[in-house]
Amino acid sequence: MLKLNVISLLESRGYTRYALFNKLNNIRAIKGEKLMNYTNFQNMINQVNKSVLYQDLDELCEALECDISDLLTRE
Repeated sequence: MLKLNVISLLESRGYTRYALFNKLNNIRAIKGEKLMNYTNFQNMINQVNKSVLYQDLDELCEALECDISDLLTRE
């Protein structure tokens, strides 16, 4: 099973969840894409969702300034 390491990456970079949420939406706004709502964001980082879009993974990597291998682990 793949797991997102968003929470640990947030802590190591000193970001709050809300700051990451805003950063992701700024990335989307620059691209002219639909913004994410906070409930969907929370579900994604708390791993409530069964799937995640490649776009979301890419934007998380951009916002957290990390590689995909930092973001995902396999258990």
